[in-house]
Amino acid sequence: MNPTPTLTHTAADLSDLVLGPLELGWLRPTGRVPDVLLAWERGALGEAPTGLAWDVVRLPTDTTWETVRQLRTARAPLGPVLATPLGVDFLVTPGSADGWNAPGSARLPDRTLVPLPHPDYTDPRHLGNRSWIVRPTGTELTDGPALRDAYVRARATTRTAR
Repeated sequence: MNPTPTLTHTAADLSDLVLGPLELGWLRPTGRVPDVLLAWERGALGEAPTGLAWDVVRLPTDTTWETVRQLRTARAPLGPVLATPLGVDFLVTPGSADGWNAPGSARLPDRTLVPLPHPDYTDPRHLGNRSWIVRPTGTELTDGPALRDAYVRARATTRTAR
């Protein structure tokens, strides 16, 4: 049994989803808005490359909520956060995670295509085993150094709790 359910929509359901208010400032600089919107209208994942509008840092799932909590406690910028089958992807300001070096995590290489569900796919709704933990809105992105600090604190907290 698949522990992460995949939500499927009829075309009518998805058109209601896509036609609602949609903030695309986070996606616009990728140059992929028309392609992504078309994919979402078909009920599929859209794709956008890293390294243009944002970079992506992938963290292990067991530290996700504590990392988000640490960022919020520090009042650091918190951009979109995407749950994926391989971990949790934080969209960070371009260049702010260059030289990323934190155990158990990685900065995805530039031009890596990231499959993106429509922003309305938040837990418990999933598409292709992906959903937003922090929904994309506007243009705010997570700062790489703030994410690194929050992640290191989250790892320490998570290890202590075990």
